Amino acid sequence: MGHTPETVFLSAQGLSFAFAGGAPVLRDATLRLRGGTCVGLLGANGAGKTTLLGVLTRTLRGTTGGALRLDVGALPARRAIGFATQAIALYPVLTVEENVGHLAHLLLGRKEAKAAIARTLEEFALGPIARTRVHHLSGGQRRLVHLAASFVHAPPIRLLDEPTVALDFEARQLVVRRVRAWREEGAAVLVTAHYPEDIEELSTELVLLRDGTTRDLGALGAVLSSQTRTLSLRGERPTDTAWELALTTNSLEEVRSKLGELPSDVHLSELRLSGNRLRDLLLRDPSLSAFARESEAP
Repeated sequence: MGHTPETVFLSAQGLSFAFAGGAPVLRDATLRLRGGTCVGLLGANGAGKTTLLGVLTRTLRGTTGGALRLDVGALPARRAIGFATQAIALYPVLTVEENVGHLAHLLLGRKEAKAAIARTLEEFALGPIARTRVHHLSGGQRRLVHLAASFVHAPPIRLLDEPTVALDFEARQLVVRRVRAWREEGAAVLVTAHYPEDIEELSTELVLLRDGTTRDLGALGAVLSSQTRTLSLRGERPTDTAWELALTTNSLEEVRSKLGELPSDVHLSELRLSGNRLRDLLLRDPSLSAFARESEAP
């Protein structure tokens, strides 16, 4: 891509936005997108995540404030940013290849477009349906074509709003692989998703949007390591009396030491119980889901 990883391709400081005649949606949003990273944007429904992406791409009309800066060398803004909106934007009567090619020719010109189209169709595994008209495709296939067309010009900055909507497992994993590949190639990626699990798979860093302002949460690994493991055990004594033990801890060593809190007549040895029946044993590693629920709660 010709850019050094860790370069701040996009920086936004103190962004504000309000639709005409409406209350402010953004009040003080700050964001930095660096090469080789993917920022996962967390926020409850209605927090303004889609609005923020619209402000970053200057595709919304309203009252704006704050500073927005791109550092992409001589690239014009329309070449520097790719934006896959949540709403699919395709021409139904055109084929998959024609839809991808339309954007490629607009943004790259004929000389570069041919290679870009071929590369993109391969990356998104669209070759088998390249000559199929879009109105014959499933919702998940249309989503993949929409993503392919949005980034056919290989921009250094890539914004994805709910990219996994309507995707089955295989297609979702393809998107995960694509985003990870883009990071390795040095692109700066920003993604929103309805499910925190998707953010967890795609992102290296996290930002929370709440009450119109952003909070930089830092690296995904650091956020997860600050969360707790939960060990839940449920069983039954020979007398048919049920027992339950739930442990919350950051350390597996703590879990092991706390196993001493089991009922005195329960003996845990290689998951075999002497004179007791173990109904459930579940160890939950830290996940983004619980953190997101707590962070997005009013």
